[in-house]
Amino acid sequence: MAKYISENCFESINWQSVYIEEVKVENNNLFLTLECIQMVKEHPLNPFDTECETNEVVLAFYDFEVLDSGYYDCSQVQKQTIDFDKDCTYVEIPLLKLINNFTIVTEDIKDKNGSFFEQTFEGFAWNFGEDTWGYFRLQYKRMKMMWDSFYNE
Repeated sequence: MAKYISENCFESINWQSVYIEEVKVENNNLFLTLECIQMVKEHPLNPFDTECETNEVVLAFYDFEVLDSGYYDCSQVQKQTIDFDKDCTYVEIPLLKLINNFTIVTEDIKDKNGSFFEQTFEGFAWNFGEDTWGYFRLQYKRMKMMWDSFYNE
């Protein structure tokens, strides 16, 4: 059992590049084990008077559905500044194939209502090239963030 549990708390996370260490799907729930998460100081479980970083954390998405999953293939683009949507080819692939060896850089809640959340995650899909940008969009009923300690404890 985790020492700290926080539900639907994405507004309290300060996203920085976070590597997904492990992925598990069980009973229509998605569990992502991340190396750490940066929390804002206002999070109710943050015992410090500043932003702080957790140690290993598990994000659980309950009753989840994958709405979109893929990466942008920019291997043929010979420009310094790349517009993924215009310059690259989007390749759809299954979520579990995409997020194996994935670093989340940014997230965005697209829709939040009484019955579900819709959220996008973007970052580096390392298995498909060093600079490959991955994207996935999930719909889920609730999310739990679970961890045992803070980095600076």
